[in-house]
Amino acid sequence: MTTRLPIPDGVDLLVLPKMHLLDLSGPAQVLAHRAVRCPVRMIGPARHVTTAQGLPLGPIEDLPDRIAPNRWLLVIGSTELPDWLDSATGRDTARWLRERAGQWTRVGSVCAGALMLADAGLLDGRRATTHHSLLAELRTRAPEAEVIDDRLFCDDGERCTSAGLSSAIDLALHLVACHWGDATAKDIARDLVIYPRAVHGGQNLPFDSLYRQHPDQRIQSAQDRLERDLGAPGGVTALADSVHLSERQFRRRFRAATGLPVKRYLQLARLARSESLLHNPALSIEQIAEQSGLADARSLQRLWQRERGCSPSAAREEVRAQSSPTPPAD
Repeated sequence: MTTRLPIPDGVDLLVLPKMHLLDLSGPAQVLAHRAVRCPVRMIGPARHVTTAQGLPLGPIEDLPDRIAPNRWLLVIGSTELPDWLDSATGRDTARWLRERAGQWTRVGSVCAGALMLADAGLLDGRRATTHHSLLAELRTRAPEAEVIDDRLFCDDGERCTSAGLSSAIDLALHLVACHWGDATAKDIARDLVIYPRAVHGGQNLPFDSLYRQHPDQRIQSAQDRLERDLGAPGGVTALADSVHLSERQFRRRFRAATGLPVKRYLQLARLARSESLLHNPALSIEQIAEQSGLADARSLQRLWQRERGCSPSAAREEVRAQSSPTPPAD
């Protein structure tokens, strides 16, 4: 059985004036997709706003006094946010957020929205990122946060931040992967014609980028089948049958499309899956092995020793160490 993080009952999008439309519509499109059907609503200090592209948006619900259980909040950034935060309305909104942040199970931001999290004191002791042009501003507003450069997004548990625009979609897909599963996130990305470059960790996924960028639709279908179940019985024969090729044809076309023999591809696919699952603290090593199509934890240990020269447990500890915020200097 797949162990995932709890699914939210809904997502609140905190909408501010002069935001980029994609910062709002990107994550909303992912989270409201039919594969997850997570209810999304817009809230904000103004009933109507104008986007940075000049489009009117509204009506927007008032900032609530109480938040229903098991909801997320994403603060959508704005081109005017640094100045707006220093206005009376900006300070009031940051105070409102600070007083109610604990009512959401996750609080995140898109682009400049991280500045509001900083003003609300929600990034202290956390890892965070924002648009590259605002990194210095974020460091000033959140001196006790570890601000990360060159990241699509940072997931620090109850807090998550993204660099903005298309990276907001990456963050949303990552959240779907953590809470609804990798397969659901990839299905959404495929349906929206989005390359799922950052389902885990805010980094590009070299396995997918190296071995899925080819035009052979039958081999793509076989790879889809493998991704759904890396431990499916029947081996190469079943895969070839599933795409209506002889085993000999399948092996030849698979290697021509991916550059790898099927067996080697499967090893690397299992390694990549286990590597991504290490980011989920709810999963044991045994569960990671099972979800990676391996018989048991011992098989996973052998794979990691052969390919990475270390154990998956050691790799997980390294991930945790990198994710731990650096204590502020005295």
